[in-house]
Amino acid sequence: MHVSERLLQLYATLDRQTRDIVQQHIEENLADGKSLAASYHELTRETNDSLSVEEKSATDFSNWLKEGKTDVDLLTYYVSVLEKSEMLQSERVMPKTSKPTPQPVSEPIVPKAVVAPSPEKTTEPEIETSAEATSPKQRYVPESTIPSRTERMKSHREIKPARPRRKKSRGWLIGLLAIILLSVGGYAAYPMVSDLITSSSTPTVTEEPVTPEAEPVAETNALEEVWIGVKNAPLLSEPDSENVVYVADIGDRYDVIEERDDALLLDLGLNELTGWVSRDEVVTKWPAASISDADVLDWLSTSVNQTLFDESPEAYFEMDENELVGNVGTASGFDSDALHEYLVYPGLFFTMKNGQVEAIDWSNTDQTKETFLELGEPTYETEDGVVYESDTYSLRLFVGEDDSTRVRLTKLDK
Repeated sequence: MHVSERLLQLYATLDRQTRDIVQQHIEENLADGKSLAASYHELTRETNDSLSVEEKSATDFSNWLKEGKTDVDLLTYYVSVLEKSEMLQSERVMPKTSKPTPQPVSEPIVPKAVVAPSPEKTTEPEIETSAEATSPKQRYVPESTIPSRTERMKSHREIKPARPRRKKSRGWLIGLLAIILLSVGGYAAYPMVSDLITSSSTPTVTEEPVTPEAEPVAETNALEEVWIGVKNAPLLSEPDSENVVYVADIGDRYDVIEERDDALLLDLGLNELTGWVSRDEVVTKWPAASISDADVLDWLSTSVNQTLFDESPEAYFEMDENELVGNVGTASGFDSDALHEYLVYPGLFFTMKNGQVEAIDWSNTDQTKETFLELGEPTYETEDGVVYESDTYSLRLFVGEDDSTRVRLTKLDK
């Protein structure tokens, strides 16, 4: 049985005074702060290996009571102590707890990291050598032999006077070059002129590029809604978190906001609350109604305790708290979580949402899974849960670990 179910059953059997005494003992024991396992041992003189060894204080416990009991460790601890409430009431004087003397803890000496100096780059001087070998510079240039006077006179006689230079006409050369250039230019320009003439008379045809057809992509429809497919499914603040926002029950329907790998983000339908759930704990298709409204109401009239009711159970749906108390009396207990408030009465409790009755639960019933299935073909079934749905109502059976059963009647949203 899930720990939240154990808490609701304890609230249905224990009065408010007993719960207040247990809470007072817990706050006194946790005043100095200690692990939940140690606190349980001091209060009950028993050990419970399922309890957390994380240290908690009285302030943590008080805040947990006020904030909706979302911490699973404190919830398990609180339920375990509540189950020992008779023993706590019989003891007038609580066992004194000796506060352990704190041992001085020497701080570990952290060796300073030794940083090896980086090797310095050594540059060896480059020896530049001139590419050209330096030759020894001559101190003087030897003079040439001076010719004799007879030789100078001989060479003078052989020198003839210079003739005047004739002006040559270059006009014919320039004309030849012009003819050559015009011939070459006309030959080179002929293809372009020909293209201009033909292009003006012939229309140009442009071919449009052919785009290849895209391959069809398989469409994947995004999930819009899911139903819880297990008896109890914790909804988490993050996919890998241990922080439980709310515990959903088999048959609960939610809208899907986001998909991420193996997790889905669900809209809880109140105050913009959301929670992550594993894909393995939901179903994406929900069968149609399997029984009629009359079948549900007839079964309730003979199968669950209705001594508290003056009218048929369906008449209490959408009543506010004042109307409910006016009809069935003051509740013996009160509890709440992130989505609901619970008014607890002997043997049953009412679930309130947005200030109105949303569901009625009968705890510790005489029903078994076998007798419950005699109602007909179920809408959905697991090993520890069965759901029947009609057009208006959802009727569910929850089977605990000790084979205890709880029956819930809910009015469906249309």
